[in-house]
Amino acid sequence: MEEPICHHCNKVCKNHNSWRNHVRCCPKNPNRNYKNGMLGKKGRNQYTKAKETGIPYAMSDETKQKISRAAKNRKLSKETRNKISNTVNEKISNNEWHVSLARHHHYRYKGIDLHGSWELKYAKWLDYNGIKWIRCKESFQYEFDNKVRQYTPDFYLPDTDEYIEIKGYKTDKDTAKWNQFPRHKKLKVLLQEDLKEMRAI
Repeated sequence: MEEPICHHCNKVCKNHNSWRNHVRCCPKNPNRNYKNGMLGKKGRNQYTKAKETGIPYAMSDETKQKISRAAKNRKLSKETRNKISNTVNEKISNNEWHVSLARHHHYRYKGIDLHGSWELKYAKWLDYNGIKWIRCKESFQYEFDNKVRQYTPDFYLPDTDEYIEIKGYKTDKDTAKWNQFPRHKKLKVLLQEDLKEMRAI
């Protein structure tokens, strides 16, 4: 039995049911439409519906955890990983990288909110090595793009009076924060290679 092909985009489908569902939703189908009104011809979804009604869309913790688990289990090819890395590096070099992925991945550890898996692993590394730490709450002023802003490092180590910043991709904004950090205070920036060398990640 031949595999059915979408007459809109020429995609080969596994079986007739797969073909029927694909054709109904195919982006190249001018009459595409999801059943039950989930997505109409205009491509409406929960985000656009919320925007239209003026009601903020809030994703449940359960949904966030499902998405996080799915992302962790997803295996990307070397080609795809390189493509993502090159895109990110290009945005950084063009000073267009402004979204911190860690902000969207929160972990509760010992009742403390940590941003990103690296912060979580570093906190556990500190505990394993008997180093006292607290989540930094102290902010420091710096100027960037002609605006005065506030910078709060990730960790503070009381015994060494040291501030710690965990960083993945460095931007011009980060450089401004670090260059304008008070000279009489100690700030250590830990990048991926530093955390790997410490065996924290």
